[in-house]
Amino acid sequence: MRLLSEMRGKYGILLAAAIVLAAPFLQILFAEDDAEKRDRLRQEVEKLTAELQLAQKARDRESRELAEVEVKVSKLTAKLHKTELKTEKAVKRLKALMTDLQPIEDRLAIQRKLLKQQVRSSFLMGRQQQLRLVLSLDDPSRVSRIATYYKYLIRARSHVIRDVRQTFHELLETGQKIRAEEQRLQALKSEQSQLLHSLHEMRDSRQQALTRWSEKIRTTDERLKIVKEDARQLGLLTQRLTQRSTEQSAESAAETDLESASHAEAPEQRIPFPSSRGKLSWPLRGRLIQRFGDLIVGDVRLAGMVIQAKVESRVHAVYQGEVVFADWLRGYGLLMIIDHGDGFMTLYGYNQSLLKSVGDHVNAGEVITLSGESGGQQQASLYFAIRKGAKSFDPVRWCVRAEGDNVG
Repeated sequence: MRLLSEMRGKYGILLAAAIVLAAPFLQILFAEDDAEKRDRLRQEVEKLTAELQLAQKARDRESRELAEVEVKVSKLTAKLHKTELKTEKAVKRLKALMTDLQPIEDRLAIQRKLLKQQVRSSFLMGRQQQLRLVLSLDDPSRVSRIATYYKYLIRARSHVIRDVRQTFHELLETGQKIRAEEQRLQALKSEQSQLLHSLHEMRDSRQQALTRWSEKIRTTDERLKIVKEDARQLGLLTQRLTQRSTEQSAESAAETDLESASHAEAPEQRIPFPSSRGKLSWPLRGRLIQRFGDLIVGDVRLAGMVIQAKVESRVHAVYQGEVVFADWLRGYGLLMIIDHGDGFMTLYGYNQSLLKSVGDHVNAGEVITLSGESGGQQQASLYFAIRKGAKSFDPVRWCVRAEGDNVG
């Protein structure tokens, strides 16, 4: 027994040492696993999206046309948004350069004035002192003093000339930067104009597709049938994503335990999503036009809420997480779903444009979409929901307290 105990002790020490030595390699392995997970997630979501699109294609032509147009609008809007951000930065740089230009011009004016005074003084004094030097050759000390004065005067003048040249060079350089920035700004404005023109044409196409879609769901029975089917599809989607989220959380927990055992630097502890109940910020500022549980049509109730918003209002993630879905879904338009771990997800629908892609990590408060009226909506708004699989939660109970119908 004693021998067995000693052997266990020795093997235990060797195993611990092996794990410690392997820690750097484990970190590299985990980093590679993260990249593989992102690729696997994209593949899974692409497969799931393809299944949804196939099901929609089999159901109706009108929603397919609407989806195609709204996805094109989304891409154009995203490009326009990026161009606007670049334009804002270019304008700021141009203003900063113009601010830098004025002090340089003022300094150059002062230096030129000083140089002019020195040249004039040197010229006038030079004529007088030459005559005095001739008349006072019998006074060597006086000649020496005047020569020294001339030396200092010439040195001071050369310093001013050097400063003028340097300032003039700065002025030219700043001017070149300003011209380059103006050209860049002009190119961005031209690109914006083209994008706006394309967007205007695409919105006309959307209106035509929307009219055809509205004609299809004129009757209450037809609308009830479609709304139920859309809710069922969303439920299946979130259940599949929740299952994947739960499995991933279990894998992450196992990896964290392994990292702790190897004494490797453990990842930052994530606060569980349920701990933020009642503390979440709203995704945007607006007025509630539909609340959780409101009747939509027939006996179908809303499994989220709808917040009125202006077209292209910035929508913010309410909590950190990973984008697991970013595509068009009938009934919800351009939809983004963010996984917050342990199966909890937030959904953002009716968007004009999706600014993040599947696999992207987002932080709380980060801009993720631009609100709109996709999915056949008649007015700009945001569909916002909190789910875990098939179970839906009232966002009012999870976000910070709202004042009446106004949130954010």
